[in-house]
Amino acid sequence: MKVPDPRLNFIMALLHSIGKSRIGDLARTCGLSIKNIANPLGIMVSVKISGLEEEVFFDGPERYRAAIKSALENYGLTSTDKAASPPSFVSITTDEGKTICIGVIRHLGNPIGYAAALSDIGAEENLPLSETVWLCVNHMTMRLGTILSPANQSAAELLGRQLLTSLNGDGVRTLTIGTRAGDDAWLSLNKSGERIAVREVERLPKEQVANISDGEIIGENTLKYLWSDSDVAIGVWVSSDAGYYLALGFEDRKLLNPGIMNRVKEQIEAKAKDDAAYLIKSFENLKADFKDLGISERAAAITETTVTVNHEINNPLTAILGNTQLLLMGKDKLPADVVAKLQTIERSAIKIRETTTKLMSIIEPVTSSYASGLEMIDIEKSKKKKTQ
Repeated sequence: MKVPDPRLNFIMALLHSIGKSRIGDLARTCGLSIKNIANPLGIMVSVKISGLEEEVFFDGPERYRAAIKSALENYGLTSTDKAASPPSFVSITTDEGKTICIGVIRHLGNPIGYAAALSDIGAEENLPLSETVWLCVNHMTMRLGTILSPANQSAAELLGRQLLTSLNGDGVRTLTIGTRAGDDAWLSLNKSGERIAVREVERLPKEQVANISDGEIIGENTLKYLWSDSDVAIGVWVSSDAGYYLALGFEDRKLLNPGIMNRVKEQIEAKAKDDAAYLIKSFENLKADFKDLGISERAAAITETTVTVNHEINNPLTAILGNTQLLLMGKDKLPADVVAKLQTIERSAIKIRETTTKLMSIIEPVTSSYASGLEMIDIEKSKKKKTQ
């Protein structure tokens, strides 16, 4: 029996860790995976989710970071221009005999981060640096696609992080977020310095959730239950039409005011509208893409069929038409009925040739009903390539 390769298992475990990483640890998890797989001299990983602070991971001496930064700037990866479309993967050889590999992390086709690493040429002992960066970036892209999906379980955490980030200057020390249905565990988020810590809180009893009133001051027992590990002076419930309940914890009683609560509800409702718009837009784009794909596939099938017809029919048809026209050159010596038949053969051969030519030019086929419920291509109504 073949013994499993422990190194391969180790690499797979690191890639799996990227697929399970949480917001706040995405860049760090990706960077450490690259480090442990390829052991490069320098690493830089950045991820920027809308509404959240940028996640950045650095590793290695400053001179290597500077070389990576220079390469990123050269390819426009540090630009804020949303119209820019950087390449998905770049591998550069420097004058100092180093290799820099850069992979772009995308969501819905838009760049939202990158992973870059630098090493000596030929220094890879295990998986090459280019393959390592490519694999980690692809796992990161898939992970972000899952996290940012509107129906994903991470939606509540993402919303909580965005709210806590925007409320950081209003004295909101921590917040707990849960759904009105109360089926999932609630999440408690606490910002300390540049990091936001997240922990699950057992869901509140449904009868308690049902009795929550918007703007209600949180009782002392519930306050301790939600934030036993935080120094919170006062808490307040916020209810939104989008189906979320939030508990905001303030570090000072004097900082509590209705304006903050209204801002929170406005942000939640705005995000809910954005998600609905995203779903509608995605569906419309999908329908348009499917329609275009269907038209393209049908046109390609017609072209393939026509090429076959040209090869299998037009070649012998050329001989038939050529010989017919050759015979007609001496029609004065032929009986009238023979001439008439030869002219019929000539017209039919020319019509077949014209039909195959028209089929080759179709780019958007139009069909019409034929016998027995079948459909046939309407050559005259179908859209064709413009002749030069």
